[in-house]
Amino acid sequence: MSSTQEARHKRARIAVRVTAHQDALIRDAATAAGQSLTDFVTSAAVARAEDTLADRRVFRLDDEAWAQFTEILDRPAQRIAELTRLLNETSPWDDELRAP
Repeated sequence: MSSTQEARHKRARIAVRVTAHQDALIRDAATAAGQSLTDFVTSAAVARAEDTLADRRVFRLDDEAWAQFTEILDRPAQRIAELTRLLNETSPWDDELRAP
């Protein structure tokens, strides 16, 4: 389902209680961003949720995404010259540790 189709089929609701100050702040920010209150709050909450879950060990992938992911993992490793050079450079803190 495309995001346009998904947007037309929104059925879930989230209700939150906020202070008057928080309400005014969020509404002002939505207006400044040129978004509806719903779009602003949803995009902010989704971005925060994605950031929060980004470093987790559990990945939720559909079958197609899982197939792509495992295909990438199964590829033979490739040496990247720039990365090899970078990893062989002396780091600034190594020099500090060697100083008498």
